[in-house]
Amino acid sequence: MKFELKNHITKAVALALCSAFVTAAQAAPTTITNGLTSATIDDAGYFYSGSATGLNFAGREFVNIDTMASNWSLNANGGSIAIADEVLGNNPLATVAFGPIAGSISVVTNLGGGGGGWALTETISIPTSGAQVGHVAVTINLTNNTGSDATGVQWGVGIDPDQGRTATPDLGNGTTNDILGLGGAAAVRATSLDGWAVTLANTTSASAFSIAGYVDPFSCCSPVDPGVMLAAAQAIGSYGFGDNSINLAYDLGAIANGQSVSFGYEYILAVPEPETYAMLLAGLGLIGFSARRRISA
Repeated sequence: MKFELKNHITKAVALALCSAFVTAAQAAPTTITNGLTSATIDDAGYFYSGSATGLNFAGREFVNIDTMASNWSLNANGGSIAIADEVLGNNPLATVAFGPIAGSISVVTNLGGGGGGWALTETISIPTSGAQVGHVAVTINLTNNTGSDATGVQWGVGIDPDQGRTATPDLGNGTTNDILGLGGAAAVRATSLDGWAVTLANTTSASAFSIAGYVDPFSCCSPVDPGVMLAAAQAIGSYGFGDNSINLAYDLGAIANGQSVSFGYEYILAVPEPETYAMLLAGLGLIGFSARRRISA
């Protein structure tokens, strides 16, 4: 199976790796910024919990609030190979992050060793088009150097979106959660009560065997096995309101020894439309007025 890697991402990786190994003292965590969009990346490749900024757009933080939860998982040969979890602060493939490069690129890699034979290069960037509209793009390059062919390779990624907590007043951890697309168009969105939304969307142009969005009905903050997400095959639609994680899972199939696959996804951060926000404020005002009337009665 072959995945298409866009030229500008390829060049970014080359530039990043060159800069990374020349300037190793700049190792992670790294914060990248472009316009209104910022992200802080841990050595392990998830959002860094030691900073107030994990995933941020226009001053609104989406991840590093309350339980700071972002993660990725790798399966192969019928079992789990690695689970990287911001909550635990672990680094299972012994990766190191470098950057920022050109202000808006960070690279996580273990090409220098580690990873139990799995080489990972994760390139996180804020495209020029995403500076003012809130896009953080991630490209994964995964290489099997284990000495044996691998089958049933799966990748999962997820976050706990808590952007409602930084609203005024605090609107809590809950979001309205929707599966927006399937397969190559796979996307899952979480929207807070005041209309701020984060969408985790596939950007892989050459489709994997299967790509699935997943709203975890059981937990906000724990990594989900990508095999579980793929088997669930959640359909397009609403999955209600709650403190739930949003995730993507990739079935990458077989990767022969010495071979690589590349795929990508992005976080799309959106502010509410003025009309929506006005309606929300009006609704909150009516709720408050109704409550005051009941109390006075």
